[in-house]
Amino acid sequence: MRPLVVLTRVETTLLFREPAAVLFTLALPLVLLGLNGAAGNAPRPELGGAGVVDVVVPGYLVYVMATSGIMGLAETLADYRDRGILRRMRISPLRPWQILGSHALTHTAMSAVGAVILVLVGVLAFDLRLPASWGAVLLALLLATASTVATGFLLGALLPTVRTTQAVAAALYFPAILVSGALFAREALPAVVQRIGDFLPMTYAVRALRAGWTDGVVDGPALAILAAVALVATLVAVKSFRWESS
Repeated sequence: MRPLVVLTRVETTLLFREPAAVLFTLALPLVLLGLNGAAGNAPRPELGGAGVVDVVVPGYLVYVMATSGIMGLAETLADYRDRGILRRMRISPLRPWQILGSHALTHTAMSAVGAVILVLVGVLAFDLRLPASWGAVLLALLLATASTVATGFLLGALLPTVRTTQAVAAALYFPAILVSGALFAREALPAVVQRIGDFLPMTYAVRALRAGWTDGVVDGPALAILAAVALVATLVAVKSFRWESS
């Protein structure tokens, strides 16, 4: 376990030294929270009695996870492959699960830091209500993180170069955060856009978090979809993972 801990510490340090990673993963959600929370968090009938901040924060949590797990992780793996870092690590005494596990833990740590900061600022500055069910929220966070990290691994495993990975990841990521409820409450989106979002796993991450946060319930179907995405993406990524560029 010690190599895994050391590798995770090194990768986490490198990640937090990246200005873009800190800006888009940690800072941007706080800016959006400030814009949406400026008018307060009073209950609104059109939001089922929840406030605006109560509704947007679960979505921002998913945004943090998707930014780190999908965009960040996929690009890192592709970059390490292109530069021959993965190949050199593969022929070292390190085991594959330690190498890949360190990346998974690093981006999970980034997501956790972003989530803690976002919730603390929401509670202290914008009257964010605490979750109605911590158990439901933590379960949703766990499966949402697993699905986004697994998706990042899948993209990093299948795509051949950094530029291709960046392009494909962005093509999946940006539409998803716009229509899933990660950046805007789904109630504010046109019906046709909501229908498109019904086909995206990220939508179910937001839905599961909101169900636990505002209603205190476990959204079983949404969690089942997230678990299935995590399982299938992980199995395909493990089977197809390449340690060096072709």
